[in-house]
Amino acid sequence: MDTSTSSPHLARDRLDIKHIICPYSSYRFKPRMLTLQAFCHELPKRLPRKYEQQALEKLIDELENKINTVKGCHLKSTDPRRHTELDSAATDLWNWCVQIKRQDESDGSSARSRVLTFVRVFSFLILTMAQWGDHNKPGHILRLEKLAIKTGRSCTVAGELEHARTVLQKAADYNGLLQTLQAKLPSEELDACKRLEAEYLTLRLKAWKEDRLDVADYTYEKLLGCQNPKDPVSAEHLADSCFEIGKDLTAKKNFSLAPKWLERAYESINTQDLEQLSREAIELRLAISQALVRAYLNTNTADGFQKAENHVRYIESGFGDKLVVLLLRLELLLNSPAEVFDSNAYASVLRRMISSLDISESSFNLMIHHIRKLDDKSPSLGPSVLDEFVISRVLPTQHDAWVERAVVLRTQMATTHQETLETIQALAAMLDRVDSNLEKALPAAAVLAVQILIWKRVDASFNQGELDITEKWCHVALHPALRQSGPANAAKIARKLLTCALQRNNLDNAAEVFRSMSESARQEPMTLYLAYKLALRSRDREMASDCLRRISEASSDDPQYLYACCVDAQEAEDKICAIEALRQLVQKCEYSSPEAVHLPALLRIIIRLQTSLMNDQVHAQVDGLNSLVEDLCQVFEGVVTAIQRDPRDKQGNKLFTVQELDWFCKNSYNLGLKNIRIWQSRQSIRILQCCLSIMSQYPQDIPAQAADDLSLRAMFCHFLMATTLIALARSEDNIEAQLQNYLVMRNHIKSFDAELEARLNTLDDVSKDDLQMKFSTLLVFDFEGAICLKS
Repeated sequence: MDTSTSSPHLARDRLDIKHIICPYSSYRFKPRMLTLQAFCHELPKRLPRKYEQQALEKLIDELENKINTVKGCHLKSTDPRRHTELDSAATDLWNWCVQIKRQDESDGSSARSRVLTFVRVFSFLILTMAQWGDHNKPGHILRLEKLAIKTGRSCTVAGELEHARTVLQKAADYNGLLQTLQAKLPSEELDACKRLEAEYLTLRLKAWKEDRLDVADYTYEKLLGCQNPKDPVSAEHLADSCFEIGKDLTAKKNFSLAPKWLERAYESINTQDLEQLSREAIELRLAISQALVRAYLNTNTADGFQKAENHVRYIESGFGDKLVVLLLRLELLLNSPAEVFDSNAYASVLRRMISSLDISESSFNLMIHHIRKLDDKSPSLGPSVLDEFVISRVLPTQHDAWVERAVVLRTQMATTHQETLETIQALAAMLDRVDSNLEKALPAAAVLAVQILIWKRVDASFNQGELDITEKWCHVALHPALRQSGPANAAKIARKLLTCALQRNNLDNAAEVFRSMSESARQEPMTLYLAYKLALRSRDREMASDCLRRISEASSDDPQYLYACCVDAQEAEDKICAIEALRQLVQKCEYSSPEAVHLPALLRIIIRLQTSLMNDQVHAQVDGLNSLVEDLCQVFEGVVTAIQRDPRDKQGNKLFTVQELDWFCKNSYNLGLKNIRIWQSRQSIRILQCCLSIMSQYPQDIPAQAADDLSLRAMFCHFLMATTLIALARSEDNIEAQLQNYLVMRNHIKSFDAELEARLNTLDDVSKDDLQMKFSTLLVFDFEGAICLKS
């Protein structure tokens, strides 16, 4: 700072002391003065580093004590040497403080900054003490006034209001002295005096920080009378002070007084020639305009809204499409009543911003914020403005993070509001532009976010039965721009398309979707299940069988897909496919998984279906019938195996209860008896053998009547099997096979004899005669067998 009295500029901070050195004889300093002078010289060496917080706090306390001591002291000595040496020490300290403060501007700590503020106050107070009583010249007083203003401003900015009051009191004293000397001052010093008075009064406006608005009002009116209206620097200082007051009142929600001070700030700076204002002053003018518009709007009155409208229109005429002006226009539109909100005007301002702003992180965030605002107000305009922003400004930058955020937001807009085919088509068109203009594919994280949003709409529309909308969303989710979605997500979406096609019964489209899927996706159980449904409806039993096999192989322990296949086959009334699905399910459970299925019930269903299918084909080709009978025999043999394993539920209860045994036993017997003349002999023997095996699994404590029935059924089985075996033996050309048939036949005859012997006394005469007649027939067969086996 150049503190010479002749300089018209007040921006420099270094002190020049050549004008205060006076040739007088020297006297001894008092001890206190020596201590203060030594402290001034010592202080620069004691300044702690920025990170030494404890030392800084200790120095602050010491400085505060020194300040409190000095501000009440006066140097009564008339020795000019004392004044000169003390002034020199304080001047050096001031200049050192200015230099350090400039060095710390970028990264100074708050504690160190406070130390430097206190050093300024201390050095200023020493300088005031060093002045030579009533012999000070106007130049000396101007210098001290200038320093008082700078020190007061520094204290005010730092929030040290107590010290600011002390310094400003000194400034008031010097200002009073200058007023009495104005008539004797030359023109140059008179101008400097008036300028300092204006600066002093401007600084006094800071009284608002102490909630003394009455003092601030009085000071403002007084300042208007002494300020040079053509001085841009003073005007800027006044505008800045009024602006601070207006901002503080706004923060305190004092919306009645805030506009008054902001108007004063704008009036002060707006009366100056723009070419004479600094760049900072131009920016201050815009900041004041922005705060003033908000203050008008905060009044929540029609008059306040109209004033805001007029002010925005006024600055628009001067600044055009400057960003801050456009933002004020947006704020004005947002504060208009909801029922008269002009969404088209809001969109128009955003388009002007898109065409004029320089794209950066902050401007991108700003645009996204206001586009969201527009979308909340007008869902039809928000997406179109975002599309324009993405296509014209974002995509050319190839900035990955911006593109990702914009695409996700665009998808969110499309999926949040009521969807239409036009909405989906617009989103797809935007993704077309992204895919064609972006050098790198969208990353997986962004694609996942997009597909999550889309999938919610897919589920919602599908559950509402809107298959057209569902398919459109699925096609968007499979857009080439989203190719980094990963195979699992792509398969999930493709399956939804396949499901829609099946629900429409559009089999060609369903087959096309299935073929378009990757090989790994086609092998997933859910996909195979849908393919099975397609095969059922297409009557493609080979494909259905292949799907069942693959489903069984793919799903380790969970039979849900096989269950679903069984249900679908039954709904399609395809008994062959239903039987195959059920048998796959039984095979999956290996007749030993009672937790997964109720095995007896499952086996009953298979037998019923096979019996029904067999009855339908009684008059069909023999090969076809034999195959069905073979399958039925295999199922009953599986039943026998399952019963022998004795499966139980979680509580330890048998799955194959007596009632279940009755059902399987009776049905095997009835089937064998009913079809003895239709089936091949070996098949009849197999089914009757199953009946005998099931009888052997009955518990010993069944009722006597049930035991009698089982015994009678067993004798009939043995009789039927013996008569069938002798027929086979007589027609067999292979001697070994023939002898085996005779041997098995004799065993059944023996078993018949044993059962008859055990039950003979309990039989009625009719049954006894019938069974004895049958036994006599069997004895003939047994004799034949014995002869053949012996020979």
